Amino acid sequence: MCTVKSVQSVKLKENDLLILRNLYQNREGLRVLTLMKLANLKRRNTYKRLNILRERGLIENIYPIWKIPNGQVEKCALLIKNDNIFELHNLSYVLKLIKVPDWWNKRKPRLERLKGWNFKNINFGKGGSNPYQQLINENFVIQTYPESIIIISRKRYYSNSPYETITEAINDVLDIITYFEERIKFKLFPSGIPALEIRNNDFNRLKDYMAEHCKKEGKKFLVEIDKNRKVWIDSSEPFGKEANYPEGQEILEKVTKDFLIKKPMLNSELQMMVQQVTSNQMMFAQNIDKHMNILEEMGNTLKKIQEKL
Repeated sequence: MCTVKSVQSVKLKENDLLILRNLYQNREGLRVLTLMKLANLKRRNTYKRLNILRERGLIENIYPIWKIPNGQVEKCALLIKNDNIFELHNLSYVLKLIKVPDWWNKRKPRLERLKGWNFKNINFGKGGSNPYQQLINENFVIQTYPESIIIISRKRYYSNSPYETITEAINDVLDIITYFEERIKFKLFPSGIPALEIRNNDFNRLKDYMAEHCKKEGKKFLVEIDKNRKVWIDSSEPFGKEANYPEGQEILEKVTKDFLIKKPMLNSELQMMVQQVTSNQMMFAQNIDKHMNILEEMGNTLKKIQEKL
């Protein structure tokens, strides 16, 4: 199962950087022997690093030439110049189908004819009772089901910002949805807004950005309860929050776990609710006052009638 496997900082070894620098300077590509001389590397180590870089999608081998693919040139430039690069890979999405063409339940022949994709029919479930169709190209895997489509990205994304990597990935999947609609000649989403979900989110924990800022400034973000109880944020622990007494650390963990599992209301939501309750109470009090005034007037009226009698 493919998921959002990791968003992690990329650390290339020096030999990887040597190879990328030489391939970046020679866009047409290089043979292994030439690359070995330019990078001053041994044959075995050169092939090992080349294969690792190819597995990461950064370079390709069109025998006998090794080169950086056109789509990876800018990313390789980032990796060469900046060691604070984030990588995102193994993304998959669930696309819930709101509307399908009449032929969707018999889609196999149509999907088989799509050019540029390798087609495979997979009999899933007991006795093949739940088959699905799989389309594969170099960048994506598309699995079609009666009421949904699963899209698996085979690409790796690199940037100096985690936000930019996920933005690029989302744009790519939206493009592939549009492309797929054009190929099957049917708008799956008449409103133009796909019902898209990232499947089984599994992000690796990143360094706390506030902690990074504190580290850069050489300061701590400190909450001091009293002289013996302190909670702070610094860069010594990836989560970024620490306490100097066991109870405080336990509370930090409990609060985090409570938010993740029980999903309590946010402070802004609680504030809105309190405001609404307060408003309702004021209206209720005003209504009670009106009712009491009416009852008092009715009592005075009855008293006057009784006096006349």
